[in-house]
Amino acid sequence: MGSGEQSQGFAFKRKEKIKHEYNKLLRNIYIYIYIYIHTHTHTHKYTNSHKTPFIQRKEKQKMSSYQKTKQEYERIKEEKAQKREEALKKYKEKKTATYQLLKRKTKKGQPNLNLHMELLLQKIEAQRK
Repeated sequence: MGSGEQSQGFAFKRKEKIKHEYNKLLRNIYIYIYIYIHTHTHTHKYTNSHKTPFIQRKEKQKMSSYQKTKQEYERIKEEKAQKREEALKKYKEKKTATYQLLKRKTKKGQPNLNLHMELLLQKIEAQRK
């Protein structure tokens, strides 16, 4: 007839799968119960002051040279991006200010040449400095 494994076939595999799922559920339940018991029974013993050194210890762990250089690179990259944003902001403000001066018109709708001349004078004085 054959070996025991061959005769059990699909039903045996299904039974093993159900056992495995049941054991998995039990494991999860035991873990949740363990966590629940330990968090609720030991909360009055430990205060926040006791928890902070563990967090600080992880932060104070020595970084590898790669991590240090990567952190330095990220810091420099952020500084460059911030400087670039500031420069762009300053440039846009200056550009809008000059546009506001240049777009002014006289009562008849002609461009105000006095303001144009003042702007040119300011540019020349800025170049001399």
